[in-house]
Amino acid sequence: MPDTWVPPIHRIAIEDGRFIDSSTGETFVPRGVNMVRLEGGRDVVFSPAVYDRARFDDEFRGLAARGYNTVRLFLTSCDIGQDCLTEADVAGLNGEFLDVIAEVMQLARDHGLVLLLTSNDLPDGGGYRDRAHLDDGSIVGGYRNGEFLTASGHAAMATFWDDLMAGLVERQAALDVVLGWSILNEQWLFGADPPLSLDAGMATTATGVYDLANPDQKRAMVVDGIRSMIGDVASTIRSHDPDALVTMGFFSPQFPNASGIGGDWYVDTAPLVAESDLDFFDFHAYPGEDIGLAEIAENFGISESRPVVMGEVGAFVHRFGTIDAGAYAVQEWIANSCALGFDGWLYWAYDRLPADDATYGFTDSEGFLLDALAPVNQPDACEPSLENPDLSAGATASASRSLPDQIPEAAVDGNLDSIWGSGADAPQWIELRFDEAVDVGSIVLHVAQFPAGPTRHVVEVRGADGTLTEVARFEQDTDGGDLLEATFDPALIDVEAIRVTTLESPSWVAWSGIEIRRPPG
Repeated sequence: MPDTWVPPIHRIAIEDGRFIDSSTGETFVPRGVNMVRLEGGRDVVFSPAVYDRARFDDEFRGLAARGYNTVRLFLTSCDIGQDCLTEADVAGLNGEFLDVIAEVMQLARDHGLVLLLTSNDLPDGGGYRDRAHLDDGSIVGGYRNGEFLTASGHAAMATFWDDLMAGLVERQAALDVVLGWSILNEQWLFGADPPLSLDAGMATTATGVYDLANPDQKRAMVVDGIRSMIGDVASTIRSHDPDALVTMGFFSPQFPNASGIGGDWYVDTAPLVAESDLDFFDFHAYPGEDIGLAEIAENFGISESRPVVMGEVGAFVHRFGTIDAGAYAVQEWIANSCALGFDGWLYWAYDRLPADDATYGFTDSEGFLLDALAPVNQPDACEPSLENPDLSAGATASASRSLPDQIPEAAVDGNLDSIWGSGADAPQWIELRFDEAVDVGSIVLHVAQFPAGPTRHVVEVRGADGTLTEVARFEQDTDGGDLLEATFDPALIDVEAIRVTTLESPSWVAWSGIEIRRPPG
């Protein structure tokens, strides 16, 4: 490499708390997608064993043609193995893996895209993980907690990033296409492990000695440790790429608004928003969480001083029964986030991943989401372009009886994680009444039932005269998670209400969702 090579100036900068495209001088709004390719539980998107240049070229071209401008990619999810970033007994990084990263960066430049490149974790190989735990002790140490709170953990993180950046500089990579270097995909500590699980004793970390009996000191221990780690890594990145933007990803903290997001993993972002060496923040939030978006934003501690990207947002298949319902929910979620301080959005994920918590993918249903969320079809992310396909969202729900925490509205809230439960055996009914008469093309019932067994359900519609008319009947074995669907051709006209009555079931009567679909076209 010639000694005179200087890293190119980044295309995206930050001015007055917003992203600016230096090539145009205009505000830059990140809109794009996460690309993940899972094989054997590892993300092999950069693995030289499976890397397909033509596939990347085609996908990047398709994204750019639809107006997307940003792609988020994981650097370390294939972290140990012959064709991954590191090997168990070999120091440093795999040069062939770095070659692929550099080539993908060039492809992004060719198509006018920018990349958000993130480390999912400290690599297990290359010697980094071993170095991270040299300062582990009986109170402070272990995976994650030790790496983010000890001096050896901080040093290992900085060493990894030093090697990564040096390798990309050696390859004269297109650093200018990087929107931001993300230190971690999602930063968290184990709340149920020491030192966070302890309420007595003193903890010595990279940043001082803290009294674990004092909640304020315990919180400060984490904040100080993460700030210090961020500072070490950010300065390392900028030593190779001087005008680089540095970020880090987080899911929502569980306070001040109580939430179960993250389980027993501990996250605290508000102090980092107030003071840290991060240039912008990558906060992850999905529609259908157990608290609302405004509460999530408050937990994050979002301010207007630095940009915030929603680096992961998607429609979980288990929450939204159809892909068009998921698309509508995502558009509404993103639009509502605009006023809360979010400045960009990256959908999770390009392909549907083989997991229990999978989201609908951009490639599902012949690219439905790829087009539905495309900036060329929705120029302003803060102005939804899709019509809610589910008429039940505007209906008033009532039922024969309900449990106190499983009210009728839960069947029509668009979230399949919540249910209406009668708390009683059949027969039971739930009725949806519309503010004005509607035309109905189909009805989809999401079964909430245990145990499995034979069921009988009757669907009736109520017209202007108030009488009920049967339009569908289901008699079959069902189980929780099943779908029962009735399509009406011709469509049902001028429907005032729909009642679903369960006549037979082996369990208490309940539904996780009732969708009333508009006629096609």
